[in-house]
Amino acid sequence: MRLDEILDAGLSEGAAVVLGTRSTVVNFRIANSTVTTNGREESNSAGVIAIENDQVGVQSADVHLPSQVRELASQARGRALQSLTAPDAMPLLLPEEVRDGRPDALASGPESAPSDLEPILDSTLAVLERTRQDGLRCYGYAQAATAREQLGTRTGVRLRGLRQAASLSLTLKTSDLARSVWTGATAQRLSQIDPQTMYRKARQRLTWTKRSVQLPAGHYQVILEPSATSDLVLRLLWEMHARGADEGRTVFTGPSGSRVGEAMYASSVTLESDPLAPNMAVPNFVRALGSSEYSSVFDNGLSTPATIWVDGGVQQELICPRRWAKDHGHPARPYVDNLRMRGTDTTVEQMVASTDRALLVTSLWYIRDVDPSTLLLTGLTRDGVFLVERGEVVGAVNNFRFNESPVGVLERTVEVGRTELALSREIGDEMLIEAPPIRVDGFFMSSVSDAI
Repeated sequence: MRLDEILDAGLSEGAAVVLGTRSTVVNFRIANSTVTTNGREESNSAGVIAIENDQVGVQSADVHLPSQVRELASQARGRALQSLTAPDAMPLLLPEEVRDGRPDALASGPESAPSDLEPILDSTLAVLERTRQDGLRCYGYAQAATAREQLGTRTGVRLRGLRQAASLSLTLKTSDLARSVWTGATAQRLSQIDPQTMYRKARQRLTWTKRSVQLPAGHYQVILEPSATSDLVLRLLWEMHARGADEGRTVFTGPSGSRVGEAMYASSVTLESDPLAPNMAVPNFVRALGSSEYSSVFDNGLSTPATIWVDGGVQQELICPRRWAKDHGHPARPYVDNLRMRGTDTTVEQMVASTDRALLVTSLWYIRDVDPSTLLLTGLTRDGVFLVERGEVVGAVNNFRFNESPVGVLERTVEVGRTELALSREIGDEMLIEAPPIRVDGFFMSSVSDAI
């Protein structure tokens, strides 16, 4: 069943908005230096939104036949007639309102886009053989996902986009499982990931663990590697919505409204999104099956322009659907499905070489909210915290629980390194993020953790 058939079937039954997705996901899992499982999943799904006198009903499911889509549309209309008037009601967009002059070139071509494990399978198998020869154990997971998305509305809007993301994570352990390090990589396609380079990086880190240093809880200067940085900046982006700021329940609430225009971070911090960025492109239009602080079903099809959220430490934008913008005097600003923190030419190795004393943190784990009003988070370091002294890594340090706000971390950032695509280990492993290593003063390790 083609995506345009999904749209035609839903709209012919009176739906206001129809979203169709054809997706393919392939993966394999590694345990004890062996590929243990692999899988492939293909699906066609339809999301149908009915709008009757500003009342909304939604139905979605995997579909194989046009009759199934028409049934979803009929069910959605029935739900709409039983619903209250939607508080975010707005006129659906017209075709001339959704074009921003930057077509999604990646969405052209045939509907089926291959997702294949072959580009890295041989290289990964070679890495696993190497770990066995070295007397080590390797664990990991690889995934490649492709989704072609199409949107249609009863006002005549027709849009399509392509979403591709791939990742590989490797955890390398000593044979007795006493010492452990992690490395991860992400890209649009698996062919852009090099398992051999990842293994060499992990192998070096495991060598660093031969010497163990026990340190107490406290405030430390840290160098956060890109994975750790990406976890924190992504969590910050998810809090950047105008509604929460207006309602006084987020860190972006100021004394007289939102903190847009305020210098909240170090001047070296710039955060931006661009749906058409060549190495992390995503569909460049709103695609929403439900309304929230981030999006509205009435905004489906709205162009998502390149956006600078933070510029030189100053908060510039907050996510804001059209109706909230209209009612509260804000500019409408849609959410974008990727994120980039600008960097410099400095590598993490150069940052280490210029360090007198700091902790090198490779990844974060089990991050949870503590205080929404300050965006205070708690979480753990995992699989590699290292002590740097006089420009060299001198040993592995015990893990910690940390208590920090991304706002405070970026406010106390004193150096920013080279930006790269980074696998957000804890929060956003399916979202493409570019992040640099950052040096942060006074990072609060609140307690020692027994985890390895």
